[in-house]
Amino acid sequence: MNRPAVEVADILRALGSRFIERHQSWLRVQQLKVMRAISRCRTAALGGHIDKCLRCGKDWGLSFNSCLMGSISLWGVSCGNLRVC
Repeated sequence: MNRPAVEVADILRALGSRFIERHQSWLRVQQLKVMRAISRCRTAALGGHIDKCLRCGKDWGLSFNSCLMGSISLWGVSCGNLRVC
């Protein structure tokens, strides 16, 4: 699956601070937490891991962790770091 050229996280990282400054009077704490989590998603702030193939052990390189990693109980999503060539 290919990632899109621009993601919501990219927009928040570029313009989020300005948006918060303009609209802080009506933004709730929960909304700010979500914006922060999305901004940190797939960045060094959340750490990373090495992707390896299940079959041959091929090293696919470093991937930054998603904001969903390890949150099976919260979102019902499992993000493993193993692939199959």
